[in-house]
Amino acid sequence: MKNWYPIKFEPDVERAYALQLLQKFIPLGRLASAIGLVAFIGYGFWDLMLDPDALSKTGPLRAAAVLHFAICISVSFLPIIRTSPRLWTYFMMYTYLGVAILFPLILAQLPDGFVAGVGGLLTGMIFVPAITNGVRQASIILGAYLFAALLTITLAGGTSFEVVNAVAWTSGGVGFAIGFAYLLDVINRRAYHLERLLEEEKRRSETLLLNILPADIAVRLKAQEEPLADTHDCVSVLFADLAGFTDISRKMSANELVNLLNDLFSRFDALAAEHGAEKIKTIGDAYMVATGLQGSVADHAEKIADLALGMQQAFGEFRKDNNVDLKMRIGVHSGAVIAGVIGKQKFSYDLWGNTVNVASRMESEGIPDQIQMSAETWQLLSNRYQSTPRGEIQIKGHRPRATYMLDGLKEKLV
Repeated sequence: MKNWYPIKFEPDVERAYALQLLQKFIPLGRLASAIGLVAFIGYGFWDLMLDPDALSKTGPLRAAAVLHFAICISVSFLPIIRTSPRLWTYFMMYTYLGVAILFPLILAQLPDGFVAGVGGLLTGMIFVPAITNGVRQASIILGAYLFAALLTITLAGGTSFEVVNAVAWTSGGVGFAIGFAYLLDVINRRAYHLERLLEEEKRRSETLLLNILPADIAVRLKAQEEPLADTHDCVSVLFADLAGFTDISRKMSANELVNLLNDLFSRFDALAAEHGAEKIKTIGDAYMVATGLQGSVADHAEKIADLALGMQQAFGEFRKDNNVDLKMRIGVHSGAVIAGVIGKQKFSYDLWGNTVNVASRMESEGIPDQIQMSAETWQLLSNRYQSTPRGEIQIKGHRPRATYMLDGLKEKLV
């Protein structure tokens, strides 16, 4: 039975829901006013059927009704109407009170008008459930509408029979309209609740996608672009790996090992975001990140150098906080890469090319607790950085390469 009760929202959600409904109510309100305008003009012919000379008496009143609806349509275009659900209720009250007064006054000018035409009051009730937020608003407007109509009939000379007849015609319509308003309230609120759940799931999926892919790649993936591949002429790639991790991992439980790596890599993730770098992946206890992938980034080498120094400091704090006997090698190289997304399931964003291989070798052939970079990266750095030449080293599958150890920023080393 709970499905037949309207969902209650928190105050902030309720305000958002009311504003969303209001954007639907306004065009429906204009439509109702337009129909009312046409009806008051068209029923002028009905006046002539009851009294050939009726237009001299009902014409001015019908013209007033047409003007009333024209004003209502015009006012609905005011910006303040679109932003105030409470003002909309008052506006609808004004609209319906105008009808409740003008229509009985027209009927009063016709022979047996209250008996022959009182059913016309039902027409105006049709739109009330569709332009009000719930039973309370609908009841207020319909109650005022009915009271004003019956009072006008009484003051315009309606007999007791005519008043009772009007009550008989309209009370059933009011009951139906309020019941329909209740049903629409249940449906609308559940639809809005489902929309919010869908939006929340969409935000979660987009957040998850952005945790896997760069933002521009995620946009292209959602646009179903294939293949997702880019060539970057010059970027900087960093690899970091833990020395001694295999030994201590043998002494750890699964939870301890995962928590330890999660602590370290979470610190690295925060630094990567701070320096505008793109995390590529983790491989076991190795961490891969790159700069220069997003647009034209002239200072990608300096960004990767700052990141490497930050990672070195963060690793020292991590080692102290967790009391672990570990060391870390960092290797950096700069050059051209190919970037893209591969796979249909569990897809991943990755980099390929000689630059990636050399960067990996800079790390594996490096010195624990040191940052080793290639001559290509060193040449791109400004004189803000202090470095020490290591000389040429032989790396597997490549010619001997000149390398440098990044010591830090000169201003901090002084």
